[in-house]
Amino acid sequence: MEQYLELAKEIAKEAEVIALKYFGFDTESTWKGDNTPLTVADTTINDMVIKKINEKYPDHSVQGEEKSDKKDKSKYIWVCDPVDGTMPFSNGLPIFTFSLALVDQSTGQPVLGVVNDPILKNMYWAYKGSGAYRNGKKIAVSKSTSLFNTYLNTDASGKEVGYSNLPLLSQLSAKKCKVMKLLSFIYGGIQVANGKFAGAVFYNRYAHDVASLKIITEEAGGKVTDLNGEDRRYDQEGLGCIVSNGLVHDEILECVKAGKV
Repeated sequence: MEQYLELAKEIAKEAEVIALKYFGFDTESTWKGDNTPLTVADTTINDMVIKKINEKYPDHSVQGEEKSDKKDKSKYIWVCDPVDGTMPFSNGLPIFTFSLALVDQSTGQPVLGVVNDPILKNMYWAYKGSGAYRNGKKIAVSKSTSLFNTYLNTDASGKEVGYSNLPLLSQLSAKKCKVMKLLSFIYGGIQVANGKFAGAVFYNRYAHDVASLKIITEEAGGKVTDLNGEDRRYDQEGLGCIVSNGLVHDEILECVKAGKV
């Protein structure tokens, strides 16, 4: 795992250089078929990840948001979001991250994860049994036992997962929990492992938005499930994601279930 981590960090630093090269108020973007923006940084970083993985571990697969390179019978698949937060990134707003997770395809569970914030120079990482770290300093989830006076990150609800986030927002407001929508789920979600947020709720099916959060959050002492409170795979689409410090997970889950349609 140390060798895998060394490679993941190296890739994350190269992704940082590429992202900063293209970042600014003049960043150009196009629109994808799913009504989300795409920049040169997204595709360039995605291509770089595939190239680096193939050079070092040619038998490993890669699943990227923009492009994948999957091999038959590979034990591991690297799940990558080259620019999580392309919407703010493409508008010159400094709210975006790079995310890379190594997933064991026999279980569908991540065994290693790296998240890098190019603007604040914060790199988070963890692998199974290692604990979680930010720039080499061990981190842990918060000790909040209720949602009162806490922060939670979420995104828009989607019909494809059969949930509305409106009941969640209403109930969290009543509980005096402050909700943020940062348009980069990983940017906000990693703050659970960092001890700043009590939780985060993802209303979509994509694995690349949550795979790294799963391993880093759990190594920091937290809990991650799908929107039904069950385990999910992180090498394929699933039923969203709830990320928490573990102590308020059930409370968040009840708020989420109120929005099932």
